[in-house]
Amino acid sequence: MMHLFATLSVVLAFSTTHTFSKGGENYFYGNPLVLNGKPLDYQTFWKGSKGVLALVKGNPTSSDATKVPFKIYLKHDGQVINKGLSSDSRELYEVEIAHILALARFGDQLIIEPAREMDAKAKRVINLTKIDLMYMIFSPMFAKQKGGDGC
Repeated sequence: MMHLFATLSVVLAFSTTHTFSKGGENYFYGNPLVLNGKPLDYQTFWKGSKGVLALVKGNPTSSDATKVPFKIYLKHDGQVINKGLSSDSRELYEVEIAHILALARFGDQLIIEPAREMDAKAKRVINLTKIDLMYMIFSPMFAKQKGGDGC
């Protein structure tokens, strides 16, 4: 039973590496990824996430945001995984992310790479790492409370 509990206490977490760009025609916000039309929340994005992922130019919360063609693929031990929708040659404007994440393993990288060279600054690398779910659940309960009236 303890082994089952320990197994269930591990989930995939994501850390990202990305660049920021300044305004202009090729302007990308710090987070140009949208999931189901809303800016991607890395805190709730995990291996079991579902929804349509897209890469957008401009403010992702604005109706003026423009979808940008991209490639999405996984890397395992430095090797590109070209299987299913994980492909470093297929260009997409949007993708059901669950199809890609179904192939993911701990230690893999999820690469979202703009198809056009002029959009290269919007490339995102999401590292799939293990984290302790029990720490995520219980650490806020044991955190020191700040002084004050709680408002």
